[in-house]
Amino acid sequence: MIWGIIIFLPVWAQARDAGQITDWYVRDFQSTITVNDDASLLVEEKIIADCGNLPDKHGIFRILPVQTRTESGIIKTPIELVSITDFSGNKITYSTSVDNFNHTITYKIGDPNITIKGENEYKITYLVKNAIRARSNDFDELYWNLSGNFWDIEIDNFGAEIIFPAEINRNNSEVYLYSGGLGEKENLLANYQWKSDNILRVYSNKILMPRQGTTASIIFPKGIIASHKPNLFEAYGDYLWFLIPVLVFIFSFLIWNKHGKDPRIDKTIIPEFEIPQNLTPMEMGMLAQNGGFNDKFITATIVDLAVKKYIIIEEIPKKGIFGKQDFYLKKISADFSELGNPEKTLIDKIFVAKQEVLLSKLKNNFYKDLPSIKKSAATALENKDLIYPGGQVLKITFIIIGMTVLGFGIFMLNFGFYWIIAILLSAIILEFFGILMPKRTPQGAELNWRIKGFKLYMETAEKYRARFYEKENIFEKFLPYAIMFGITKLWIKKMEEIYGKEYFNNYHPIWYAGAITSFNADSFSSQINTLSSGIASNIGTASGAHGTGGAGGGGGGGGGGGW
Repeated sequence: MIWGIIIFLPVWAQARDAGQITDWYVRDFQSTITVNDDASLLVEEKIIADCGNLPDKHGIFRILPVQTRTESGIIKTPIELVSITDFSGNKITYSTSVDNFNHTITYKIGDPNITIKGENEYKITYLVKNAIRARSNDFDELYWNLSGNFWDIEIDNFGAEIIFPAEINRNNSEVYLYSGGLGEKENLLANYQWKSDNILRVYSNKILMPRQGTTASIIFPKGIIASHKPNLFEAYGDYLWFLIPVLVFIFSFLIWNKHGKDPRIDKTIIPEFEIPQNLTPMEMGMLAQNGGFNDKFITATIVDLAVKKYIIIEEIPKKGIFGKQDFYLKKISADFSELGNPEKTLIDKIFVAKQEVLLSKLKNNFYKDLPSIKKSAATALENKDLIYPGGQVLKITFIIIGMTVLGFGIFMLNFGFYWIIAILLSAIILEFFGILMPKRTPQGAELNWRIKGFKLYMETAEKYRARFYEKENIFEKFLPYAIMFGITKLWIKKMEEIYGKEYFNNYHPIWYAGAITSFNADSFSSQINTLSSGIASNIGTASGAHGTGGAGGGGGGGGGGGW
């Protein structure tokens, strides 16, 4: 009888010699777990940790999970900290961090300004809700990781006392232990005994190495422990993050409705046979996109300047297998007085007092000038009373705030999955309304309606053949606008249908010095596409040169270490 009792008594570990200590270790870890009839657990952990005479040591940290995975899904097990003290009840400095992404809470115990030596006592008391699982219609279960399988340091001696309500006892309960590495299906390291009818003691019989732990499964009759009733925050707390994008949407919508919503034009779109108000491709593109900007507006403007005989575009065929096609842009006029400020700004930024420039030389530099060109075009629209001043400021403000919100969200990833989605949605909402924020004036809205009619005309050109025969150079005149609208290939095919292949066989644009020997719609469309992609790649980009049971299962557990 005496030998039986001795077998089941825990082995108390002796302190290690200070000279042999190379890192923190836990000399003794004793836990008392009181099972409450509301399915919560009151846990008191008494830890004696030793760092010997090692330098720059301050304390330990304890990591606890706040949810557990079951066959029926994820179950939340909220934790309320009661206290962190020494064994005498003296408070110890600690900090708390919550990782909502990994669903853990960490208590970093100790003072970074105080260095400690030898053995130190830590008593951590906390309440865990929703810890009892309903396993079937006949019984409930406490499936609990008693020590934790995520300790970075050794635990020489571990023990846990589980105190059940009087109705749960050794006569109506079954106990299963799993111990060892994470997922271990056997019991390799622990024993248990009933100290009294309702107090179960579990203890280690070997040193628990890092990432080893002990899990207990105790099943007992149903109806003794009441089911946990989560409060509103526990049940729906994660979803409250979605209030953020809802509020952001409401705020953004109200600002847009007051400062960014265009006047409504309820008229059927009809073909517009001339360039509306003689807008340049850049101005028309920005007005059509409500102040937005696109690299193809630059391409369209360069072609427009060439068609108007201010510059000439010369193709340089690629040399060798690995060569790349390039283009020269050459000024053939010195008088730019009839051009608007956006076109003058574009010419100044491209040529920089030179007569010609190799397009590839603009790569990685010209993109810095795009903001000033865009601003000049936006100012031109404002001066023509087509868009309201301040719309671009609101647009930039919303975009910057959206990027800031996204950056903040990435920085705070540990808030969890729902937080990430909420912040991402909020950033998208801000960016979306930022794009919409520039507001057309009534005149601008009316002109935008005409722009839609102009595009309709270009897309259905074959219906209006007579008008093309009456006009001179209409193909080239409207070509920049086809580039701006993104219908270049369609426009060229329409012209071939109207004028016929014979006309185009004898056609060669004087503003383009290229490798076109005989013109046809496909070859010319290919040349324009090559030109467009060449311009976009060279002036719109920046350089990239820097450029079923088991150890560790159940609820509870977690881990820790020293620091």
